[in-house]
Amino acid sequence: MVFQGKEVEADGFKIRYWEAGQGRPVMTLDATGWRGTKLHDALAEKFHVLSLELPGTGDSRTNVESKSLGELAATSAKAAAALTTERYTLIGMSFGADVAIWQAVQNPDQVEALILVSPTAIQAKDTPAGANAEDVHKMMFAHGENADKHAALSQEIFAKESELARRLGSGVEARLGDIHCPTLAVFGQEDRLVSPEAARVYREKIPNCNIALVYDAGHCIIGDRPEALINTVTDYAERWETFIIGHQAGLINP
Repeated sequence: MVFQGKEVEADGFKIRYWEAGQGRPVMTLDATGWRGTKLHDALAEKFHVLSLELPGTGDSRTNVESKSLGELAATSAKAAAALTTERYTLIGMSFGADVAIWQAVQNPDQVEALILVSPTAIQAKDTPAGANAEDVHKMMFAHGENADKHAALSQEIFAKESELARRLGSGVEARLGDIHCPTLAVFGQEDRLVSPEAARVYREKIPNCNIALVYDAGHCIIGDRPEALINTVTDYAERWETFIIGHQAGLINP
């Protein structure tokens, strides 16, 4: 599936996005390096996929003046509204998942279902301070050979996005109870960047939340267990009203 790069204007920003597929709309907010994966290709076979590059991330040269994740999410929602008038499934990955949470809370009329992949709002306590791009890249995978197969972010992009996340803060955990659309939160069982308590917190605080724990996967689940992530996410996007895991932790075995 070939994605076409385009631009949309929102809040004075020219926001890049990639588009492919037909059907019900699926909007993705991806951390840099997680865009254009096998998951996106699989989704585009069934849905109309719109992958947004958040202002201030990736190769975006936009000077982001947002003072909070809520403001960045509001800009993302305006971009989404300019691209589709339909309600959509919103998928956020890593830092993008934190923005997606705010977007779902602030725009319940737009977001019909929410999928969070490795959300970073509740981080591990032992993440080393001052880690560089290469250090964090290695920590994202359960197995070193999988890290070697994927290129690390440039130090420039890593530093820019780290500063953006630090400056905008989070406040996401306090808003989890305000999410009222069907939600799936997916965690790698060996994620070293997210607290091991995160899955329990999400399940307890989000009223209609399913949890999937992916065995033998780190923070970058698509790099460690691509088929497991693809099957879980596409299944939920297609059948969220009758998703089989239910309101409990679901362990995906090899």
